[in-house]
Amino acid sequence: MRRTFSTIWKKFAERRPRLAGGFLWFLAVALTALCIAFQDKTGPTYPLEGQFPTPEGPVRFKFLRSESIGTDLSLALIDPVPSGVSAFVKYRRFMSDDEWTVLSFRRGQISFTRRGRSETFEGLGAALPSLKERAGKYEFFVFVRRGEGRPESVTGDRPVLARYKGVVPGWALIAHILAIFASMTIAIRTVLEAFVNGNFKWMLWATIGSLVLGAFLLGPLVQWYAFGVWWSGVPFGYDLTDNKVLAELLLWLPAAFLNRGKRRNRSSVYLAGAATLAVYFIPHSLFGSQFDYRSGTAETTRGGRPGGSPR
Repeated sequence: MRRTFSTIWKKFAERRPRLAGGFLWFLAVALTALCIAFQDKTGPTYPLEGQFPTPEGPVRFKFLRSESIGTDLSLALIDPVPSGVSAFVKYRRFMSDDEWTVLSFRRGQISFTRRGRSETFEGLGAALPSLKERAGKYEFFVFVRRGEGRPESVTGDRPVLARYKGVVPGWALIAHILAIFASMTIAIRTVLEAFVNGNFKWMLWATIGSLVLGAFLLGPLVQWYAFGVWWSGVPFGYDLTDNKVLAELLLWLPAAFLNRGKRRNRSSVYLAGAATLAVYFIPHSLFGSQFDYRSGTAETTRGGRPGGSPR
């Protein structure tokens, strides 16, 4: 069947080379967009959203889990909040000896800003004061209470973790995102070109070049602005964001070597492409940097407990 497909595709590509190439590029861009969107929404810094049941009906909640230094951390129960429902948050700095602090939710407008997009909601809200340390974290529980009844934690016995970061210049963040998007797109396009037995060799080097630019030059720069760390993967730590791009590079380089000159080894391209897709199913920022308030130093070798319950 594959031989039949290859024959049909070869004839089509010979008759309509631009259309065939354009279709493969479109497919690569679409797959990249889907993978990046999935990774973004499953990461530990994505806002925790969901509904909490009450006898009067469900209450929709939204808690930020990542914020920039200088901005308070917003938490919200979004209208319509049933009559008689109140809430409070119990919080402290993660990896500290702090006592728990309790803050009541108040009615009003609650604003959320993430990646340049702002949202404003009516409902019950609270704001945790901004932390000053890059990679500093809060751990908190939000409790919802109906009338004089017993308060219930929205996330049960699991605290939500929220991490603070330094402000990253827009040019650095945009350049990093574009380079990573380009690298992923070219990687998928390389695999597709190898699958149809086309001219994929130049794409191998384009994949490696864009990966090095996005993940090993611009990536550390963004990480430095955000957390004060250039590299927190092997051999310095277990940050999966750093380690997964390292794994990608260690598979694309042998693929380029095995396809040098007149050699053609499509299996190595498939393996590198499969690894590239696989790492995008690993949540972004998992096992990342965090500040240890007990020692007063940033820690890069372990991630904290995952915060919150499934949405």
